[in-house]
Amino acid sequence: MKELLLSLVVPILIILDWSQGKVFRVSKMECRSLDLSFTYFKTCKVVHRENGRAALYVNEVFLYENPIDDIVLNLGVFKIAKNRRFQFLNETLDYCLFSRQYLTSGFFGFLMTPLLRISNVNATCPLQQNITFNGFPVDENTLKEIPIPNGVYMFHLRASMMKKWRTDVKVYATRVNKYTE
Repeated sequence: MKELLLSLVVPILIILDWSQGKVFRVSKMECRSLDLSFTYFKTCKVVHRENGRAALYVNEVFLYENPIDDIVLNLGVFKIAKNRRFQFLNETLDYCLFSRQYLTSGFFGFLMTPLLRISNVNATCPLQQNITFNGFPVDENTLKEIPIPNGVYMFHLRASMMKKWRTDVKVYATRVNKYTE
């Protein structure tokens, strides 16, 4: 029943509120290690520039010394309204399978392609190095194609490695009309 309702509501939202002229403004980012013996975040920050652009910097250090070949990513997109969170998207994928055919991975493929360009991740499994996203630019062209209404959103990315949730990253952004701020 829930899937039927979503399949009816989402197309209506797309038609009524097309993303033309809308942008995301990032307000903050939170990174949390759920297992400090496995990994920790050396850097996790949003840098705002004078031109209105922002950049996300993440440096995740792995204390686990062996190659990691069991990686599951979960992305949730929530609209935040007062004291409630409404989930727009909940997508989970096997990263090792994704790394072999990432063009067929729906929203993750759309989101990960630009992220992999500015990171040190070689997009293959097993993962054997620390992860660095060195200034992922967030400007008026970033994610503008996502047809969702104005408001405050949380992008929540969790990573499971070796069958245990290890990291939790949240990025808070506001969707606004490009010419009204």
